Amino acid sequence: MGEQVVVRKMKIGQRLLVAAASLGVFALVHGQGWAAPAPDLSGVYFNAHPPKTLQIVGGGAPPLTAAGKAALAANAPAVAKTKIPPAGQDMEACLPVGPTRILQQPYPMEIVQKGDVLLLIWEQNHISEQVYFNDKPDPDADWAYMGNSFGHWNGSTLVVETSQFNTMTFLDDNGLPHSENLKVERRIRLLQGGKALEILATVTDPEMYTKPWTVRAVLPRRTDVKIEEFICGIRNWETRYTRAR
Repeated sequence: MGEQVVVRKMKIGQRLLVAAASLGVFALVHGQGWAAPAPDLSGVYFNAHPPKTLQIVGGGAPPLTAAGKAALAANAPAVAKTKIPPAGQDMEACLPVGPTRILQQPYPMEIVQKGDVLLLIWEQNHISEQVYFNDKPDPDADWAYMGNSFGHWNGSTLVVETSQFNTMTFLDDNGLPHSENLKVERRIRLLQGGKALEILATVTDPEMYTKPWTVRAVLPRRTDVKIEEFICGIRNWETRYTRAR
């Protein structure tokens, strides 16, 4: 009789443990700390015919301040030097173009993801961006054309926060300005079962814009494309479009 009581108590205890474990898993799955593995974004993405203008979420134009409008008008001569074609006529055409204007360019980009570092490699001008995880901006870092980027995961979306830009770039091909206080947040995720990459880039720059605004780009995954050589210099322009095949 005593042995039966002991066995019964053991079975009840085991059931309680199983129930507690089940509740713990339920809580984790429903937002109490469950951490799904980050998706692997590695691959080449390429939109050979990007829109001529940035695709602003919600439509309309970037909400320029008075200072922004003045800076846009003042940028016109510099914009002319970067226009392609004619290409390579001025070295301004060979400089990195910044994280939003790059979305207008008809060249592929590759993501290389490994450990706590993720690389965005753009074919145009062979621009590369290093996105660091588990780190924070260094106030003494050099300010750069593409800024300095730090990332974290929000579920299956990579969130890249970029700041510390120099003021030698435009936000689009028409000379949209920015100040040294520009901040860009990019939310990057896979779409269509991994067949495409979506980039939502939110621009915040109170000096030039009355409120933050967001642009969207979708780049198809291309397993048949590799990053190619890109040559830019004065009167020297060689790309996948000019190179003899």
